[in-house]
Amino acid sequence: MVSSYTILKKKEYLEMTVEGTYDYWEFLEYPRYIKNSCEEHRCSRMLIDVTPVKAEEVSLIELFFLGEQIAKVIGEKIMIALIWKRESLSDFLVDVATNRHANLKVFDDPKMARYWLTQKY
Repeated sequence: MVSSYTILKKKEYLEMTVEGTYDYWEFLEYPRYIKNSCEEHRCSRMLIDVTPVKAEEVSLIELFFLGEQIAKVIGEKIMIALIWKRESLSDFLVDVATNRHANLKVFDDPKMARYWLTQKY
């Protein structure tokens, strides 16, 4: 593995930090890790920080398939606040996932991500 993750239990959500180098095939497995961790902790909200990940370039086709995988594995069951740089690539990932009924939003500010994640609907 060229990337690794840690998960901490917070009061209202789980917090996942991903570090290392981006690898498409590894990241394709992350939705399953997210789902399993949420089921194990009986929690339906997760904050994911991928800012420590080193990536040269993530292609649009990879983002498309990652968004599809997020929607397929996680769907509407888990709210995900993703901390990543806000740009057209992150917006594309969100569009793909949310068009398939995933509950995902990207933030470049951790405070805003936590606020969105902990609001009661």
